Amino acid sequence: MLDMNKVAKNIKNARTKKNMTQLELADIVGVSYQAVSNWERGNSMPDIGKISDIAKALDLDVTELLGNDNGSTAVKKVLEKSSEPLTSEELTDVAPMLPPMELTEEVRKTSENDQLNIKALVGLAPFLDDEYLDEIASRVDEANLKDLVALAPFLSEEALTNISKKITSSNVRDLVALAPFMSEEALDDVVSRIEGDSFDGIKALAPFLSKKSLENIVDKAIEKGDVSELTGIACFLGRKTLKKISEFLLKTDDTKSMSKFAQFM
Repeated sequence: MLDMNKVAKNIKNARTKKNMTQLELADIVGVSYQAVSNWERGNSMPDIGKISDIAKALDLDVTELLGNDNGSTAVKKVLEKSSEPLTSEELTDVAPMLPPMELTEEVRKTSENDQLNIKALVGLAPFLDDEYLDEIASRVDEANLKDLVALAPFLSEEALTNISKKITSSNVRDLVALAPFMSEEALDDVVSRIEGDSFDGIKALAPFLSKKSLENIVDKAIEKGDVSELTGIACFLGRKTLKKISEFLLKTDDTKSMSKFAQFM
């Protein structure tokens, strides 16, 4: 990984050796003197498009400027427009220096060569174009939905809604970790489609469901003739819905279940 402090030191030492002010270097490179100041303090890295200009202005080559490490190699690949795809580690090195569209192209190139996975994308997500992240998410199949949890904060509501449409009774548990990032409507739709034997998953989603969706769950349980599992979501139910359960339990003379619900009524 590129060492920002090492790059900062290299820029400052080379500039002072040439008896050049920050403002003079900024004018040559075409940036503000504040940008140069931030580079030399290690607060930020130069944009990759400025690396060659900085090196030329300071009479350095790129390796001398960046240091002789993997990060320097990655930058050279990008600057030379190498056909060789970057590795996941090299992408991480250059991500803070590349504009989103250029980084997306490099990620596509790496992805096409099967050198990138969802987990590797998590570290790159803050630097990538939102549309590309949505595209990546759309290609994840039902078996790997868990991999998307770390990417969820960077995905659009539309992308998350499309992901929810892949949820079935067998993998509803995978949706729980994504639920805080999803719309209530999308989650309600999932619950309306899955079978009743996945109640444990539904119970975990209860804090994120609408009152209407919770009422429908209760109605299905009453229709089925068994409300015992509903104690797990009782704290999220409204007074009207709890009354409906109470009336059902009185009608069926289910005192055992009534005692379990008593604290919520």
